[in-house]
Amino acid sequence: MKTKSFLQFVGPSVAMMLLLLAAPLLLTFYLSVRNCAMEMEMVKIEESTPFGKKETLTQRAKLDAAGKAIQSCSFVGLDYYRKVLGLDAAAAQPGGPPDAAGTIAKGDKADNEFLGALRFTMIYTFVTLPFVLGIGFLLALGVNGVSQNLKGAFISASLLPFIITPVVAALSIKWLFRDDGLVPYLLSQVGVQVFWMAQAWSARLLIILYGIWHVVPFAFIVLYAGLQSVPQDALEAATIDGASRWQKLRYVTLPHLMPLIVFITLIHLMDAYRVFEPVMVLTQGAFTTSVQYLTYHILLQESNPYKASAAAVLTLIGIVVLLIPLLVKTYREQKRGV
Repeated sequence: MKTKSFLQFVGPSVAMMLLLLAAPLLLTFYLSVRNCAMEMEMVKIEESTPFGKKETLTQRAKLDAAGKAIQSCSFVGLDYYRKVLGLDAAAAQPGGPPDAAGTIAKGDKADNEFLGALRFTMIYTFVTLPFVLGIGFLLALGVNGVSQNLKGAFISASLLPFIITPVVAALSIKWLFRDDGLVPYLLSQVGVQVFWMAQAWSARLLIILYGIWHVVPFAFIVLYAGLQSVPQDALEAATIDGASRWQKLRYVTLPHLMPLIVFITLIHLMDAYRVFEPVMVLTQGAFTTSVQYLTYHILLQESNPYKASAAAVLTLIGIVVLLIPLLVKTYREQKRGV
């Protein structure tokens, strides 16, 4: 293919990636190393009262000639990263130094929660992964073995959890396990009483169960498609050689599906590390939190887009660190021609 034709072919895709991915990432990093605050001034306000006029001093933002508030921006380097990680000891103590707005930093709840959020995010990621792969593979094998007339119905039923939007799926789990829901009622009939939404361990368990239930269909459909391309001549040769069903699965089917298993692992690691919807819907951060929810908390509850940008960049760095081993493994296999 000529260079000009190649550039015309990939140019639109590269342009869209730069516009929708690279530019927002660069802007987020730019915001994470800056801080902007309103310039304030003390002004006298004259009020009329039944007892005469009264003057009071108050603070307001300085205005320019056009009547717009004046902001002062400065480069703060890695200050917000240290705050998100809880490494800024000065800002974590009452009476710390004033920030750009002139207020005293007394520490943030998010500063102390980052390690807890990271811990649960990693637990969620690595606990759900083997269940997603295992259950998805078993479903693919099961559907692949049923008659042709039933495959359509089984595939449709298996894909339902993946088709449902994450918020609706999380709400379904919440309604099933709330105190007056179906699951607590059925458990109470056998003498088991669990308040799923009122305890940390049960709330975390529900988030993990949601992650497995919602993502298994993705693994299933990818592996099911892979089973359709397993070389039949290799299976027939193994049968002639006297291989058992388990041996054919281990030495023929699984090696053929390994690139797909790596692909599913890559996608799940990226998605699981950004878990947000079930944490938001099931707990609202009360009993557990995630790295992505922490960014949401900083942005909305603290109204600090600069610190939230730092948290977002740290989330991206965590995803990259998780993916490096798999990417290196894939690169080496492709280089060897495996």
